Amino acid sequence: MNKKDAPAAGNNRQLILQTASRLMMEQGINHTSLADIARETGISKGTLHYYYPSKDDLIYDIAQQHFMLVKSNILRWIENIRGQTSFAEILKVVICSFLEAETRNKLHLYLLQEAVLNNEHIRQRFQESYREWRTLIKEELDLQFEVRQFKEDEARALSFIIVAIIDGLIIQRIVGGEAIPLDDIVKYLDR
Repeated sequence: MNKKDAPAAGNNRQLILQTASRLMMEQGINHTSLADIARETGISKGTLHYYYPSKDDLIYDIAQQHFMLVKSNILRWIENIRGQTSFAEILKVVICSFLEAETRNKLHLYLLQEAVLNNEHIRQRFQESYREWRTLIKEELDLQFEVRQFKEDEARALSFIIVAIIDGLIIQRIVGGEAIPLDDIVKYLDR
């Protein structure tokens, strides 16, 4: 691909992601084929396969795009309130931000199932994502809470716990049932 094709490639990729996301939410992930996505975007199946050789890669990029949007909103909010709010309030906003990303959450769970069921490629991509999440959380703990004086091993451990809590709460939110007592959860973690 030459440089003049780069904007078209970005537009095609974005069009594919938007169309696939919409179709998967309307029809379900398993009932949306790459052929459906190609037809809806008005591109050939070959072009779609050029950008996304597998449906799992496409789903992963949709979930990542949603994650990046949530992440940038959280980081912008944290930057604006740095030093002005409690650890519990920041945790609550972070967890709520992820729980409210409904499309991303459903795709995330689908991909998580694929990773658990031996899709090695998706598993590796999850490992990268989880490392990124934990690093982000740990860096924010280090920056935001110098007053609390988290030790290195405590901040690292807490980053693992927060990522696990977010995944677990996403599952509980999608499955339904009781309301999630988020205020109580963040108060407990703020001890």
